[in-house]
Amino acid sequence: MFNRIKIALYTLLSGVNVAMVGQLKLNEIMVLLSAPFVFDLRDFKAYPMFRRIIVALVALFVCQAVTDLFVVHSSSENFMRGWAAIVMSVLSFIFLFKTLEDDKAIFFFLCLTLIKNIIWTDENADTDMSYFKFKMVPILSYAVYICSFLLYRRGQWKAVLALMLGYSLLCFARDSRSTGMIFFIGAIIIYCFNSGMYLTRDRLLVFGIAGAILFQFAYVCYVNAVMNHEIGGDHASEQIDRLDNPYNPLALLMTGRGETFAALAAISDEPLFGHGSWAKDDNLKYYRILLLYQNEEMNEQLATSTDHLIPSHSILLGAWVNCGLGGFIAVLMVFIFLLRMGFYLIRNAADTALYPVLVLMTIGVIWTFLFSPIQQLRFNIPAIGAILLRAYYDFKEEVNTEEMMIQNMETTGMLSPGGKI
Repeated sequence: MFNRIKIALYTLLSGVNVAMVGQLKLNEIMVLLSAPFVFDLRDFKAYPMFRRIIVALVALFVCQAVTDLFVVHSSSENFMRGWAAIVMSVLSFIFLFKTLEDDKAIFFFLCLTLIKNIIWTDENADTDMSYFKFKMVPILSYAVYICSFLLYRRGQWKAVLALMLGYSLLCFARDSRSTGMIFFIGAIIIYCFNSGMYLTRDRLLVFGIAGAILFQFAYVCYVNAVMNHEIGGDHASEQIDRLDNPYNPLALLMTGRGETFAALAAISDEPLFGHGSWAKDDNLKYYRILLLYQNEEMNEQLATSTDHLIPSHSILLGAWVNCGLGGFIAVLMVFIFLLRMGFYLIRNAADTALYPVLVLMTIGVIWTFLFSPIQQLRFNIPAIGAILLRAYYDFKEEVNTEEMMIQNMETTGMLSPGGKI
């Protein structure tokens, strides 16, 4: 019961901001206060992946501190906010790993997060499409997680496929392409590992080529539908209209995630140590590069009226922008560790009730690290990482238990072929 109270407090308080070292969430204050009670050195030996992730995040903090104090001499306000974000990422990860102790706790966390999203998710949207993307998608995605868990636990994996495919089509139609793609790919993976399909290297190559052709065909249909104002909203239409070749999906990615490519220019200017915490784009150099990728002209008066941080919109590149090559390597290691656990679970854990959630979260990890702002390392990644880590070790413990039982049975059979000793 106490564990569920902690989960409820963590999720429901995450929507309340507190003015402290920039802005902390109220649930982060709770994590700070509970840190001495949840930290256990024995976990580093018992869970090697847990140890590696924490060590990588600590290395990120060290790189950030070196850059801020000895290289760029960041202001105390900026480096305190940057350091606080990394510290909270570490503590939140530890707290959630210790709290989400089994499938029931994870399911309860998903349910409470759905309620939190209903109450606290940002409603500041000026169009129906943006309202769907920023308010409804967080709610509906967790609702699909919960329904998928319940259906899959009952063996109704085809119903899970129908649910995920239907939701992905809804997201494409309502201008939430990244979410739609995650659930669409997730449905394909679940189908492959539940249909009895035997995947060889040759088959994967054939499926890859066929998938690329199918993707391009579907993308062309999507672009035509957007240009004809049949699906999508003003945002999607504007992005398509400003492309020289709208049928090139890479061009759409570049204009939709121009911050990622602007970050590469910032990295090339300070490749070793980065620009420091909360580095401002003082002369708007990188903002101009961003607008170039978005094929937009800059309003000088509007642009200079507010401070602009160096754009990145990528956890991996954002770490490099903020604290240099060392920070990038540290975050890359976290990314690799999470993917190793996620891919292991995708290959081997198809019989577990949590499988659809694990598939979706693994795909989400890829998109988040590549194309989401570095703040997600603090807000989103600890929960995903803790769930993958807990599921990984629970599954491995179950496999080891089964192997020990089989070995004991074989040993008993060798001692007494008749089944009696």
